[in-house]
Amino acid sequence: MYELSLNDNGTNFKELEKKIYKYACDEACKVLKEILEALDEKLLKERDTKIYRNKGRKQTCLRTIMGDVEYSRRIYEFKLEDGKKATKYLLDEYLGMDTIGNISINLVETILTNVSELSFRKTAENIKLMCNQEISAQGVWNVVQTVGEKIKEIEDRKIELNDKGLLKGETETPVLFQEQDGIWLSIQGKDRPKGKSKKKELKLAVSYTGWTIRPGSTKEYSVVDKTVCASFGKVKDFKKLTEATIAEKYNVDEIQTRILNGDGASWIKATCKDQDIHFQLDPFHISQAILRNVSDKKEQKKLLHFFRNGKVTEGLEEITNLLILNKDDNKAFDKLVSLYDYLVNNIEGLVPYKLRDNIEMPQPPEGIIYKALGTMEHNICDVIAQRMKGRKMSWSINGADNLAKILSEKFSNRLFETVDKIYRNIIPNEILEDIKVVLPLTASEVNRKCKKSTVYKSASAQLPYSGAATTLGRKIIRDLCGLKSFSDIGYI
Repeated sequence: MYELSLNDNGTNFKELEKKIYKYACDEACKVLKEILEALDEKLLKERDTKIYRNKGRKQTCLRTIMGDVEYSRRIYEFKLEDGKKATKYLLDEYLGMDTIGNISINLVETILTNVSELSFRKTAENIKLMCNQEISAQGVWNVVQTVGEKIKEIEDRKIELNDKGLLKGETETPVLFQEQDGIWLSIQGKDRPKGKSKKKELKLAVSYTGWTIRPGSTKEYSVVDKTVCASFGKVKDFKKLTEATIAEKYNVDEIQTRILNGDGASWIKATCKDQDIHFQLDPFHISQAILRNVSDKKEQKKLLHFFRNGKVTEGLEEITNLLILNKDDNKAFDKLVSLYDYLVNNIEGLVPYKLRDNIEMPQPPEGIIYKALGTMEHNICDVIAQRMKGRKMSWSINGADNLAKILSEKFSNRLFETVDKIYRNIIPNEILEDIKVVLPLTASEVNRKCKKSTVYKSASAQLPYSGAATTLGRKIIRDLCGLKSFSDIGYI
């Protein structure tokens, strides 16, 4: 290891890199300030003067990944339909700044990417390290709540359109697999349920079109076109949300077969009502129930074999025989009764979908195969549990719901697309091209005649340590100085 001392103060390369990065970010902030003020000037000239009256400039601050950009923009007065006066910033409206506050879309995306895996506090620390920006844990929380509420508005709009039959996706698939489950989260404050349990169930739904071989593997598979939605909402509302989420992506009229996999909860089976959806009891939960309630290893294997191969009658008869054999053992008997009741209550879903006579599976598209269902526990873990469960965490219902919305968008591979919808206004290319031309001048300087300026010749010199013995530190300094001429380097 070499300690790189680049000057008398002992600045090492790490500190030098940070200083250069900060300098570059500060310069970028100045450029962005000039662009925003130039765009504000353009909007001033193009506005309808009969509607919007210029009331002067006001300072504001835009938080970006490069740092805080302080700039001024004009406020305009206009009249409402009832004749009352109101004000607005045309620049803020044009750029969509009224959606998530004065935070740039890039900074929002960076925050959301971090907060989907880390705590609010750790996310704030990461933003400070990665960007020329400081934000508190409370600031991160505010961004999450704002984005979550905006996603809810988009979902409500989707549900409304789907109820009217106006939502129709472009993706066509012959088969759609759906899986649903719930996860119990600790609730805090006034939202905490009364009684023994201090938890509330967050519902999660996943849909996909099949499986494909994972790149670089010959045995591992991943699901295709995974779409996720989550909510604390009531059963009726959650059903509407899942249907709208599917209808937004898929052409539902072209789906020939739909299969729903779940643990047998009533709210999951309610999804199948009034729809041509085949319910299947999750194989994982069948195996889990058998292993928990049957102590004999041989009987466990026998029952697992029966139900995995769709031999429901034989499986239930075997449990009945075990009940007779264990009638004098109250503990074992009660467990077997619990197992029997669970299976009988979900008897319509015990036969795996591939073994059912009433399901004709269409030929899968090229590159896709149809496998046995049972990815829900994995999705519960990846989408929700790793971020929101354990580690002594507890949530308000609204706070958990908002973060769950963001996590659902992320695992549906559409988080940034959704953020773009929220920031629905963008700067057209032709506007930016116009701004680039006038960028060096202010509005008052545009029409001024150019004055004769004094030219100062810059002194020239060799690069430092030219002709001297080469060391690692000297080589780095020469390389840095060689990037541009000294006349182009700014000093602070």
